[in-house]
Amino acid sequence: MSETETTVDKSKERVRAMFGEIAPKYDLLNNLLSVGLAPRWRRKFVAEVFKRVSTTDAREIETLDVATGTGDVVLEERRQWTKREQREPQTPSLKTIGVDFTPQMLELAREKARGVEFIEADGCDLPFEDGRFDAVTISFGLRNMTDPGKGVAEMARVCRPGGVVAILEFSPTKFPIFAPIFRFYFHHILPAIGRRVARDKTDAYRYLPASVDAFDSRDVVLEHMRANGLTNASWRGMTFGVLGIFIGEKR
Repeated sequence: MSETETTVDKSKERVRAMFGEIAPKYDLLNNLLSVGLAPRWRRKFVAEVFKRVSTTDAREIETLDVATGTGDVVLEERRQWTKREQREPQTPSLKTIGVDFTPQMLELAREKARGVEFIEADGCDLPFEDGRFDAVTISFGLRNMTDPGKGVAEMARVCRPGGVVAILEFSPTKFPIFAPIFRFYFHHILPAIGRRVARDKTDAYRYLPASVDAFDSRDVVLEHMRANGLTNASWRGMTFGVLGIFIGEKR
């Protein structure tokens, strides 16, 4: 754990209260603060996951989205799978489950994605048996965990052999010229907009850049993946390295 990381309060109580506070404006602010790029990021993320999901001899594909928030990744999975079924009639059915430990987020997710099972649970202690899911995903949630290594271990545990574990997460970009511009936006403009639009009393949008700065390096996350039996673990950057996809396959 780095010296910077110790200055960021990532206690479960604080994170749950923070996301509960901003839940009503969460989707609006995601699109606003990502300059409309959030849906594109999700599309690429889910597409990368589904490229690696094998449907050979499968009657049903089951996926789990950890720290699902308001369920946007689950919805994108269902959208892309429906298109796949239309192209390939022999495609097996898809069952998606989302988990989050913030009740207010789950309430919104259930309204948006009717028919999907959403469960209140901690990503570091998933209530599922070993080797159940064909794909386990998390987007912008790993850095909020008190123990990201434990989060990766749990995702790998519930993933079946031959399945996929994928993480979409921000990272401090080092891209020339763009890095200082992004840093100014992330540390000054974003918190101001967040406080004004969400009327955020928990300082969630000041926590966001601090948590990204304190997040484990790419190499550390990849090592967590490899240590938990995930092969071909890799990171692919997007949008000048502002964020990227970690992906690995379960042995």
